[in-house]
Amino acid sequence: MATPTPSTNTPQKTLPAFSSPAPRSVPNTGTMNFDSPAALGIAFENAVGGVGMGISMSGMGMSSLGLSASAMGHADEEERRRRLENVIEMLKNKPGRVGVDGIIGLCNKQGLEVHRGPQGRGRDKEREMLELEIGTEALCEITVKNGDIADVNLELASDGPDINFGPTGSKILVDSLQPLPGMTKINLTLERFSHNLDKLLRMDKLSAPENGGVSCYKAVFGIYRSLKKLFEHEKKMALAVMEANAPFSNHKVEREVLCKKSGRPRINAGNCLGLSLEYWMDRRHVIPRTAKKQVSSSKGKEKMEMDSATEDEQSEDADSETNKIYSMTIECESSPSSMYTPIRVSDEWISGNIEKAPDAGDPDINNLLLNRSNIDWLEPPPTYLHLNPPEGENDAMNLDQAPGRLPNIRFIAKFNPPLIVPLSVAVTINNNLGLPELEIHATTFVGLALQPGEPDPGLEGPSTETTQEIRSEKMVLMLNRDGKEEQRKHTNSLYVPKSDYSRTIESLPFSHPRQLIEILPTLRQYAFTNSLLQHTFGQASPASAKKSTNTLLSPPLTPKSGQVDENALQLDVALSYSSPTPKLRIDLPRPASHSDTPSATPDFDLDSFLSSALQPATTGPISVAIEVMANAELMVTDQNLVPIPPANKDGDVDMEGAQKVSDKTKRISKALDISGDLGVWAGWLGREVERG
Repeated sequence: MATPTPSTNTPQKTLPAFSSPAPRSVPNTGTMNFDSPAALGIAFENAVGGVGMGISMSGMGMSSLGLSASAMGHADEEERRRRLENVIEMLKNKPGRVGVDGIIGLCNKQGLEVHRGPQGRGRDKEREMLELEIGTEALCEITVKNGDIADVNLELASDGPDINFGPTGSKILVDSLQPLPGMTKINLTLERFSHNLDKLLRMDKLSAPENGGVSCYKAVFGIYRSLKKLFEHEKKMALAVMEANAPFSNHKVEREVLCKKSGRPRINAGNCLGLSLEYWMDRRHVIPRTAKKQVSSSKGKEKMEMDSATEDEQSEDADSETNKIYSMTIECESSPSSMYTPIRVSDEWISGNIEKAPDAGDPDINNLLLNRSNIDWLEPPPTYLHLNPPEGENDAMNLDQAPGRLPNIRFIAKFNPPLIVPLSVAVTINNNLGLPELEIHATTFVGLALQPGEPDPGLEGPSTETTQEIRSEKMVLMLNRDGKEEQRKHTNSLYVPKSDYSRTIESLPFSHPRQLIEILPTLRQYAFTNSLLQHTFGQASPASAKKSTNTLLSPPLTPKSGQVDENALQLDVALSYSSPTPKLRIDLPRPASHSDTPSATPDFDLDSFLSSALQPATTGPISVAIEVMANAELMVTDQNLVPIPPANKDGDVDMEGAQKVSDKTKRISKALDISGDLGVWAGWLGREVERG
């Protein structure tokens, strides 16, 4: 070997000669540096023993394969075999492509029996049937024609006309085998279908005879029937107080119950297989254009309302960008019955009267204070394992399957999407459900909701005197002074304390549906707050985040000259995310003095910024402070838009004037509730000020 020439950047005068680390069978190519991709590729090929085989290595990093620079140079037969096994294992775990062979291969991995039906004849000679036995409860038939999935038929033993699991589940499965918009067939894999198949398999395995034979499907369907009965009752009560001829009354009352009452239970909603309890919808006041207008006749009205409700649900599922739905999927999971209350198979979780009689004793004081319905919940009896053990399982020492034992299965609600709440709220929910204490992590709302891919600001240190600033730019559709729509640029800034620690709730075990209904008002507070802020600041780039080293903030409306677009609307939001209520303070320029730059004011504390009383003004920025109460009810706590009438000389309050102020502030909060968008709402505030 020739001694390599020393680099000019190397302090040594000479380098010692070295011999090639390659195996003797590899030709000596002289000194090789890895600045060349081709040279690195040759070294990698030699290191893995010439494993080409047409396998694409895209997406497989060296570290995932256990490769390192030293390992590549000193690989022996055992090392090569281990690396090859890693590659094969990674390829095994990836779902195959959509097609007959791919589906059969997936079922073989899952241990499912697949019956391949005979091919068709004549014109249907390219037609083929696949029958999948998903345990003892479900059967799935897949029709393949010319290599494409033509139809899927799902049947369930526990299904019923009021459940309709099979037809709606069939639609979800066939959709999971079709390419998404913009996707080509060549890139279509079985990933979505595999996810749904896994869910069916888990439910069936828990219901298997060797686990006691308690049907998880029947247990979940029992909860659905009770929640559906409650939903229909609350919907009827809401419809009774609405004007008979109100347009889209069926849509409005259904969404009112979804977002303000006990939620809306649905089987196989959207692309989610199973029972979903929907508890919040973004922009619920926006009715889809596909909804039909209701007619005045009672018979026609009833029919059209049913059609409208069906189309409304379909449009909600299709247009998740406008009507995004927050829900909990109710499933079952394995859990020792000695540690947690097991599942109960019953349709009687709630009485036939739905609500307790007014003269019933021991009323819930919270229901009286919050004007909530006093639901008459019932406690179904425990569900025990079947008396007859499976064949060959007559072991007297098998105590887990002895008659009279409780099933080792519990209910669990999985959040879709996962919900971010303050740490104190997560702890309270866990305590109320009797769950283990949470591990304390210094995660914040900014890190979890707005910058999930970046290091969380709360993990940087224990400092509690840091305020995060997040900036973003949005194009917002607004109405100009002439009442015409136009796109306007918004430059947004969000200020949030670093000490507002938060957690993400992904799932919650429960023993009674009452526990889920009771926490819905709290969940809606943060579902609305998260949606509001993520829509405005969720796409902010990491470079736009800044930190202040103390709690004193310079006024957000005093940017340096030349740093902002004069035609853009500056929108500043201060957030207090901690319990019991999220608080938002919004500042934007007043249109009457839009061309003037607001003068600087002294520094102020963030808490004072959120809670201090504002004096009405005709100049300076518009300022509105809003609290998000239970069930996402909005309350304006401070504002400088509507002057408060002073007391007279006797100290009496002008009740008529105070009522007018209250009505106007409610109108401000209602506008935010309807729009569900800080930018659109800010534009509306500006137009209201211009109108006086």
